[in-house]
Amino acid sequence: MTVSRRVALTGVAVSAVVLAVTTPMMAGSAATVPPSAGGCSATAHIDSAWGSGPTGGEIVTVTVVNTSAKAAATWTVSWTLGSGQRIVSAWNATVSTSGSTATAVNAGYNGSLNPGASTTFGMQLAGTGPAPVLSCGNDAAPPASGSPSVTPPAGADVAVTAADNGTTITLFVGQTLGVALPADYRPPTVSGVALAQQSSTGGYPTGQPVSALYRAVAAGTSDLTSQTDNACHYTTPPCAAPVALWLVHVNVLSAPSGTGQTVTVTQTDNARTVALRVGDTLEVSLPSMYTPPTVAPSGPLVRSDLTGGYPTGQPLLVRYVAVAAGQADVSTISDGGCLHLPTPCPSPQVRWVVHVTVTA
Repeated sequence: MTVSRRVALTGVAVSAVVLAVTTPMMAGSAATVPPSAGGCSATAHIDSAWGSGPTGGEIVTVTVVNTSAKAAATWTVSWTLGSGQRIVSAWNATVSTSGSTATAVNAGYNGSLNPGASTTFGMQLAGTGPAPVLSCGNDAAPPASGSPSVTPPAGADVAVTAADNGTTITLFVGQTLGVALPADYRPPTVSGVALAQQSSTGGYPTGQPVSALYRAVAAGTSDLTSQTDNACHYTTPPCAAPVALWLVHVNVLSAPSGTGQTVTVTQTDNARTVALRVGDTLEVSLPSMYTPPTVAPSGPLVRSDLTGGYPTGQPLLVRYVAVAAGQADVSTISDGGCLHLPTPCPSPQVRWVVHVTVTA
């Protein structure tokens, strides 16, 4: 155990969006699901799988059907990733993740579906599990405001909803803010330099609820704004449907410096429990094959420094400052270039985690 009082504060924004193109099923092709009053349906099929648990992988094909009696121009599919799973690549759709929630949005060439028509997209997953249970929406029959359920992104330190309109939120640099709004709201826009967008899914006109995640990257202020929208606003003549405005003010404060002791953990500390006090620094030192760690929940710890890790080829060094009492897991997994090939190598991935308890 060593003692250090120098901490460099940085903010790192990360997003996971992958898109690879292959030959799609023609939009408008025949489907076995008849039109109905609903919007769309989506089913998943595991085409192939190898290994087991987090060290395995699988190829999944998803079939999306327009079950509405109207033509659709866009569709969105969402699901919860299994334990240890992550998206490696995807084709015929843009797939993003926020916490354990994955969302696929149609590509430019396969969003238009006539009633009863279908299309497919595929993906490669790291980690195995049963075929996911999917939810689906499109612009032919968008869900009513608030349905499906509106939930903030997983792992956010602070979450706001439509009910928080006009409020002011305070964050430390490094903490995250989750936004959950009904499907008839546009994706939020952010002003100022204090917040950086991590991910954003749903919102008008996708038919899915807004789920957005922002990280506090600099001391200062930012405003998050949105408003409701409706397709009838764009008809001739436009309708008089009311528009609801939404605004949240965000104050970001500098994270407390690591004025206490520094506790360093390495590869040999896997599964260890670490005790910290507010103001202490946790230093994670791992070989270059490990990806940058995640913290869940991230409230007790704020990341202050990050260098190296896969795929940089440099040793991974991450520092966290304990800012609040609570418990959190700091975890990561090894990775390698061969795992991302069309036919991944059988090299096992190694998980690493430390359990952290912070007291005041």
